[in-house]
Order: sequence, then C-alpha cells, then structure tokens
Amino acid sequence: MTSNGVIPHVLCHRCSRIVHSDWVQERLARVKPWTGHSSWALDGDSGEEEKLRFFHSESLEKLDASAAAGCHLCTLISKKDQYFEWSKDEHHTGLVQVVACAGPYAVWLETSRIQELEVDDDMANDVAGIDDWLEERYNESYDFSGAWIMDDFVTVHLRKVRSDTYSQTGPDSNLPLSTSSDAPEILKSMQYWLKDCVENHPECNRYSSTQQDPTATWFPTRVIDVGQVPGKLAPRLVISAAEGLVQKKAHYLTLSHSWSISTKAHNLKLETENMAQLQDSIPLDDRLSKTFRDAMKITQQLGCRYIWIDSLCIIQSGSKAKEDWQREGLTMSDVYGHSRCNITALGTGGNDGCYTPRNPLQTSPCLIKKCDDKSTVYAVNSLLENTFTENVEQSPLFNRGWVFQESVLSSRAVYFGAPQLFWECRRQAFAESWPFKTDTPRVRQRLTEPTLRATGDTPFSSKTVFEALCNGEEQQMDEDTQEEKDRAKHLIEHTFPSFLAWEKIAKTFIGTSLTFTSDRLFAMAGIARAIEHFRSFTYVTGTWRELYPLDLLWRFTRELGERNNVVSGSNAPSWSWAAKELNVKESLKNIADSEKNTQRPDHWNGNKRFLVESVTSVAYLSELVEFPNPAFESKYRPDKEGEITIVLKGRVRKGLAKTELDVQNYPEDRLYVERKDPKSPVIVYMDDDTPTEGVQVLLVLLMGWEGLVSHYWKRQFQAGLVLVPAKNEDGKGGPTVYRRVGAFRTGELSDCPVNAFDGTEAEEVLRIC
Repeated sequence: MTSNGVIPHVLCHRCSRIVHSDWVQERLARVKPWTGHSSWALDGDSGEEEKLRFFHSESLEKLDASAAAGCHLCTLISKKDQYFEWSKDEHHTGLVQVVACAGPYAVWLETSRIQELEVDDDMANDVAGIDDWLEERYNESYDFSGAWIMDDFVTVHLRKVRSDTYSQTGPDSNLPLSTSSDAPEILKSMQYWLKDCVENHPECNRYSSTQQDPTATWFPTRVIDVGQVPGKLAPRLVISAAEGLVQKKAHYLTLSHSWSISTKAHNLKLETENMAQLQDSIPLDDRLSKTFRDAMKITQQLGCRYIWIDSLCIIQSGSKAKEDWQREGLTMSDVYGHSRCNITALGTGGNDGCYTPRNPLQTSPCLIKKCDDKSTVYAVNSLLENTFTENVEQSPLFNRGWVFQESVLSSRAVYFGAPQLFWECRRQAFAESWPFKTDTPRVRQRLTEPTLRATGDTPFSSKTVFEALCNGEEQQMDEDTQEEKDRAKHLIEHTFPSFLAWEKIAKTFIGTSLTFTSDRLFAMAGIARAIEHFRSFTYVTGTWRELYPLDLLWRFTRELGERNNVVSGSNAPSWSWAAKELNVKESLKNIADSEKNTQRPDHWNGNKRFLVESVTSVAYLSELVEFPNPAFESKYRPDKEGEITIVLKGRVRKGLAKTELDVQNYPEDRLYVERKDPKSPVIVYMDDDTPTEGVQVLLVLLMGWEGLVSHYWKRQFQAGLVLVPAKNEDGKGGPTVYRRVGAFRTGELSDCPVNAFDGTEAEEVLRIC
C-alpha cells in the first residue's frame, strides 16, 4: 500500500506458481474469450470438472499476512464476501489449500482450510512435495475423512475476457486504487457508463413516462439546483417552470434513499413554511443529510446541475402537504422515467452517505495474463449476478415498496453505499469487481424459458422485465372472433408473456414493506401508469383487463392457521391481490402454476410452454362482461366509499370448503363439490382460514387446459375462483353481489377430480366486489 492507495495485480510467489502452472495455463488456453453476453457470466458452468490440489499457506494467519502485504489474489481468496469470515480460534487451525478446477467454459480456484492438518516451516519450503502429498491423501480418503475436516471454501473465477468488453477506464491500470469509493477511478467509471448508455442504448432513452413523446424533455414541479460552478455546491430549490428548464432542455438526476437513515426528525425537509427560504438557498450543514450532500456532489460529477430528492421537492408538512403529495405522488412514472440517472444510496450498515471505505483489492479484478488472441485473464471473486444480488437486491433498502418502484422506473441507476459501486441500465450491468460489459438477459426472449417460469427469477430483472412488458408487441384479438383455437393461440403467444412479466413485478413488489399499508397500490401507481401509456392496457387496483383470466387466479403461500384476514388497508376489491397484506414468509403465486409432478419434455415446442406444464390446448371458459372504469385516482388509490366490481359470465357449481388433514396429518383446504364424488375433493387455496365446520361457497370456472406432465402423460386442468355472497340485493330487485375468498385448481393430484365441471352446469352472470 502506498500513501496514494493500493497497487493492484501484484501476486505473491505462491499465488503466482498456481495461476501460472502448466496445468492451469493449459486449461485456460481451451476457454473461449467472453464476448459480453456469453451464458457463463450469468449462469455459471456445467459439465464434468477436472481438479488439481495446490498447497498455499501453513495457516490462515499466513494467508492474511500475504494479503496485507499486497498480494491481490491472496486478498480475493481470503474473503468470500462481506458476510463471510473464516473462523479463527484454537479449534479452527490447519493449512490452506487451493484446488484448481476446470470445466468446459472456465477455470476457477476453490480455497479451503483442512482443519487439524498442519505443516512446519521446513515442510512448507517443499511446496511441490506438499501438493503431491495432498493429492495422494485425497485420492486415498476421497474426502479427507476422519480428522481432516474441510472448512467452507472461497471461490475465485479465472475469466478470459476480450479487451473490447470492459469499460475504457479498464481494470488493467497499475495505478494505485483508492480505499474510498469517493475516488477518481470511480468517477471515471461512472462517467463512462453514463456516457456510453446515453449515446448507444436507445431502449434506455425511451423513458418510462406518460408523455405523448417519450423522448421529449420533462421536468418535475420542483428540483434542486446544486450550483453551476463545478466542485462548489450552492444548492437551492427551484420551480422548474419558472426557470424554463424544459425549454433549456436541461437534465436532472433522482435519488433513492432510506428515509430511516437520511430523513430523521432533525433533518431538513420541504415544508409550506420554509419553501421561500429553501428557494433562496439550502444550507450545507448537519441539518442536511450527508446522503443528500453526497448525491448533490455526484450530480455535478455526472455533468448535471439538477437533482430531484423526494423530501426536499414534495411538501412534507404544513397546510399544503396533503394536496401536494396526492398530486405529486401520481407523477412518479415521469419523475423517475425522465431522470438521467437514479443515484441509489443503499445505506448498508445504516451508513448516512453515499461513500464507503473499503479494500479496493477485494472489489477489483486481478490481471493474471494477457493472451495472444487479444484477450486477458482476470481473477474475480464473484460473478456479477451473485454480487449484485447480495449487495443490491438483498439490501434493506430494496425491501421498501417505494424504492422498488423507483428502481423499476429509472432507465439507469448507479448504486452507492455497498462495499463496491454498481451500475445497471436496461441493457448492461457493471460492478467494480466486474467492469466487463454484461448484457442483461433478453427477457422478452426468456419469458417462456423453464427457469424463469419455475423460479420467477432472472438477474437484473427489475428494469429488463419492465422494459419487456412496456415495449412488448401486443396483437389485439378481435372481440367478435369466437374461434377457440384463435383464443388459445392469443393466450399463449401474447397474453402469457405479458402476464409473466407483470407477475414478476407484482410478486416482487408485494414482498416489500411500506410504512403505511394503505399505500400498497399508490406506491406502484407510477409503474402502472407507465404500462398503461406504453401498452394501452386497462388497469384497476393491481389488475389488467388484457391479462384476463390469468390475472385473477392469484393465491398466497400462506400456512394454514396463519391466514387471519390481514387486509392491506388499500380498500382494494376482494378480487385484487392488493386486498391482502402479506408477511415476510408469504409470497404471491398463480393458481395455474404447478409445483408437483411436472416435467417439460425436451422436444416440446418452446412457443407452447405454459407456466410449468407444456400445454397442448387452452380454453377460455368464462367471459369478462364488465371491467370497472372508476375515477382516475381510484384506480391507484381506491376510496372507502366507491365500490369497484367486475362482472363475469361463467359456469358455476356449489360446494363446501373446509380444512382437513391429509394422509400425512397436514392441514389442507378441500372443497366438496355438489353432486360430485365426496371421496375426491377439489384442492383449493383459500385467502383466509376456513371455519372448522366449513363454509358454503360458489365456484366459477375461468379457464381449462390440457398439459403434458412427467413421463409425457396428458392431464386435464381447470381453474377458477371461490366466492361467497357479500350482500344480497334481491329485496331491492338487484342480483347478489359476491366477494372472492379463494381460488381452485383441479388436476394437481391423482386423487383430485379433473371433471369438477363437466359441461352440464348452467352459466350465470356474477358481480364480484
């Protein structure tokens, strides 16, 4: 380490002998350079592995000493991530080995400690001899059984990367790296990432807004002018229209932050009484959160003069606060959609500020070798998707509902506050530990892939899934078309991909927390308004007309006995998932998403995949007669007075829903259908716990499909809603109004009837509130 920082790419003798060994170099020569979108950067490696053991250090203390002396690779292999530390006490001693591993697409190093296996100084001088000894003993015992106990291991990947796949700031420089994220090399990276995105990514310039021209300049009502002299902050609140910022075609940034950290009671915020004072100047003293001060500095560094910060640009208290919030809250799709870049202060460890101290060798790739084919081999201690998930997506900040919306709506984001800096846009992602151009997944092409269907997960999905949904092609089906074949084709090819994208957004959002659960719908109004604008879809309280009937077939993964009618306070109708509030153990699922006995045949046409099953036919078995069209604000924040209802026409059956024990004495919701075999109840998913004696319900069938299940068996499936009367207006000459209490699906288990509805049922028109 020098007075200016830490020198990268320096290797100790023992690290150098491993990575430059003939065995490692021969296998690296087989690996093709990564081009920026190769699958291994996202999904890891598969296939048969080769392994060879190397002795590295007599103890963890020796490994740490080598890292402290400046060995870049020792620094990477001595720490798994910010959450992992080796145990260091008298019960955890032993030598450190490095196992070099090679697969079809990459080479990597697994560092582990063999407890209670020690070598003295004389033995340590014969490193090659210890290598052979370790290999021989492992081959004899297979797993170092007995007293040879292996600790958890740290993986460092050796990646061959083409020179044109990393940013121009590059990881090759031997200049010292700063021990703070407030460093010149960080600034250069940010500036390059932003410039490259603005100039070369058209999808990132197509703003998530509600404006007629999505590329036109737009400004929030108020922004912070940080000052026009570079390096000298002089912040003040400005009224955008009065300053003519739209006409000037200016740009602004936004900030996502933790209110619990940066908006404490003593912190400065916009009030009715101090607006004139803040328009004159915003003091840069301790009353202003350090996060805000850092964000203003970053704004200047990124070449902008204006930034929007919620608590300084929306009135927080005073006579006009409620009115201002109700108006400004519905503009979030425009505020974040038109932002040049969103600064996200993760606040890791409760830190108030954007910058963090760190060891840069832990977050910087280590250059191993420059190859003849103009590629370079680097050692990195984590793949991008893993470190992004750990540091960003799993941070406490991203558990906040409002922050999730801000992340989805912004085209670009730079993440501060973690041990390293991250960048994400709708095409690429970067990290200090992975400064190589990484295309985010082609979500539009992957929405029907088995992995996404089964897990609902894909790296960097918040922006890419939203991009796919907003800009997906929708072929409108002629309402007069009654051909069942055409309707099934439309469902599979158009409705289903859009539904998967929306389900991913809704599932993630409903798992976030809000200070006021009554804001559950309002906190995603910006996302909904942007989708409405781009797709011309019809939205009401978390549900889309164009995604019928899939969007009504939701359920919660709630344990029986814990579903105690936890209403969200959002005043959403019973048919909307927003009517309920989940706890941390629950998640949102779709009733048509199977979890058991399903397997996709390899030969099956990918265009006909439906959730987990491979569908051979689909049938709409109901009609959406009336979809609500409430007042503008009620779509995003229903009031207590206005009742929002939908009207369906479909086949119905009566039944008795009750909770019973299955063969393993596990409680299960079952529904006994009228005039059906009582030995074969329907498996249902009730929204709340049912009484012991059961409850009389009405089933309405929404859809059915035939799917290939494991071993290529065909099985019939049916799905629909479970209803009870909410109120009876027969006395007033009106029909009964129902409310949803659950959803059902047949065909899931072998003892579950597939013909709960057999076509003999009468159709009814049902109004559901």
